[in-house]
Amino acid sequence: MDQFGAGEVRQFLTAHGLETRIHTFAESTENAYRAAQALGVELGQIVKSVIFLADGEPVLVLMSGDMNVDTKKLRKLLGVRKVRMADAETVLQVTGYPVGAVPPVAHRQAIDTYLDESLNRFAKIYPAGGTTSNMFATTFEELRSLSKAEVISVAQAKK
Repeated sequence: MDQFGAGEVRQFLTAHGLETRIHTFAESTENAYRAAQALGVELGQIVKSVIFLADGEPVLVLMSGDMNVDTKKLRKLLGVRKVRMADAETVLQVTGYPVGAVPPVAHRQAIDTYLDESLNRFAKIYPAGGTTSNMFATTFEELRSLSKAEVISVAQAKK
């Protein structure tokens, strides 16, 4: 199985008329803390792309880096019996990207995508750009449009 990378994300952004905004870093941006440090921004500005299995079907939740997904709220919202985080192998299989590199767009297959409103606190937000050392800059509305995401509220403060 081929692994995708920054090239697919760059092609997607270009096809949507956006100038290339992918930042590449020498250090890893594989988690929200490292990404925020590398970019010099608040932790909440980092967009975590989290794949869940909702009654076995993959869904993508785009969440603020300083929050967690309340899976009980997500389960209710989706009207399913069981929601669990996907394992690394499933994430790669569904998206084409490894955990820590999953962008909000340009996936191997179509995935129902949900954008948590907690990200709307910031003028600029930064999702992964297809590798563990790439991020790109966007806005809440632009990300909603690019990812065709439904805006939801399932954030809970990290404990």
